[in-house]
Amino acid sequence: MPAETHQLGCSADTVDVAALLWVLLDDPDAHDSKGARRTLAELGFDAAGLVDLWAAVCEEFGERSLGPELDPGALELTMTVETAAAAMAGLLAHGGDGH
Repeated sequence: MPAETHQLGCSADTVDVAALLWVLLDDPDAHDSKGARRTLAELGFDAAGLVDLWAAVCEEFGERSLGPELDPGALELTMTVETAAAAMAGLLAHGGDGH
């Protein structure tokens, strides 16, 4: 049984986070130019879905101690995938504290 390492998360930039989000979306039309301009709401996400996306990003790139809690307004359904990825990368870079 593997031991828990408590290792720090790896650094992730907007491109890395966006690539993960596109994989999680699993929408074959999302990669075209029209798909890139659609908002998270247009892609079928709601508030709970945003929390799930953030949790997945934390799991992939964050520290084990970084929780999926989000400040209100940190992510919005009106964001595109790229805008949300930039916001998430910023949160990761600042330890999820939004500063």
